Amino acid sequence: MTVAGLRRLSSWIDSYVEYTEILPSPLLMRKWAAISFIAAAMERKIWVTVSGSDLYPNLYTILVGPPGIGKGQAIRAGELIFREVPNMIIGPSDVTGAAMIDALGESVRRVVLLGDPPYVEFNSLCIIARELGVLIPSWDGSLMNSLTDIYDGFQVDQRRRGKERHIKIEHPQINLLGACTPAYLTATMPKEAWDQGFISRVLLVYSGERLPTDPFVENERASGMAQLHDDLLHDLKSISTAFGRCAFTSDTQTAIRAWLKNGSAPEPRHPRLQYYNSRRLAHLLKLCMVVSLSRSDDKIITLENYAEALNLLVEAEIQMPEIFKAMTTGGDSSPMEETLLYASALFAKEKRPLSEHRIIAFLRERVPAHNILNILQIMVRSGMLVAAPDQKGGITYRPATKLEQLEPKHETDPERGP
Repeated sequence: MTVAGLRRLSSWIDSYVEYTEILPSPLLMRKWAAISFIAAAMERKIWVTVSGSDLYPNLYTILVGPPGIGKGQAIRAGELIFREVPNMIIGPSDVTGAAMIDALGESVRRVVLLGDPPYVEFNSLCIIARELGVLIPSWDGSLMNSLTDIYDGFQVDQRRRGKERHIKIEHPQINLLGACTPAYLTATMPKEAWDQGFISRVLLVYSGERLPTDPFVENERASGMAQLHDDLLHDLKSISTAFGRCAFTSDTQTAIRAWLKNGSAPEPRHPRLQYYNSRRLAHLLKLCMVVSLSRSDDKIITLENYAEALNLLVEAEIQMPEIFKAMTTGGDSSPMEETLLYASALFAKEKRPLSEHRIIAFLRERVPAHNILNILQIMVRSGMLVAAPDQKGGITYRPATKLEQLEPKHETDPERGP
């Protein structure tokens, strides 16, 4: 039972998505911002017991996408609500590793219980970094190691300035929600970082989707959004006051065992995600808690909660390999040159234009999915490729001749042909 009263919303995640619908921000990022704020509100007050240990729902979530895609907006709307929840502690986003530990040491939370023990005490901090480069301007091994230990709930025990100051935190917790571009990851993260502990604990949520925005729609929906804001705040307060262990129903336990027996399919296959894959069960169990509390205070993880949690995880994981394509140096020029060489070689061999699906399949291995049609447009308009409709209503491409490259270019859309 919670002091905040009955819930008003059937799902905090779905309602946050609706609340932020007017923002030019990808749906996937808005979902994960909601997930992160629920996890932050739960602190160390909610847990599950698995393999003889307690697992808490703290998450390290980083939204990754090109500049101007709406990463910060997906976070900002929820941050404003989260800051209205009593007793939530938000840490600074521009601190050194030592200052972060200091802030965590000052973030003491005490939950009074009607029983024995009379209270529980822990240190919990929510870090919101809409520009991750402010929090982590360069790869700091010491900071990463500290974040790794804190994620796992290990005791913090540090002495600084000689022996003048001793910081000891028995039960630390940090929830991290940040945003960055692929270029930041390229510039900041050394290759070996992908094989280390910190990044395997991070949920990288990628989208390259750019959404059009209507500058007047907010005025039309203002009154409805005000009520939804109040409902979101009311239910997040309820989540923040819930306390206790979540229980899995028997059919949920059976489903999770079957998932593990089936190899945790579908599993990301990119080589840089092999260490992330080893922690997918922990991520899934944390999401089960988040989804359960998103819907009610009963702390029961149902089969429906598990299915929703798995869908959320897989939806994000499908996009993760796109990050490494977007991190490739050289911008678009290198993929375009490779595509032209590929098309020229096959055209010379087969003596006929290439179907669109072959070009797209080639580009999918080299660039993020959202860039493919844009690259094709540029290659056609710049005279590198010639697009033409085929007999089945599709599009074919061939390399332009030298004479065609000298002719004036006409506006051409690969989806329609010339």
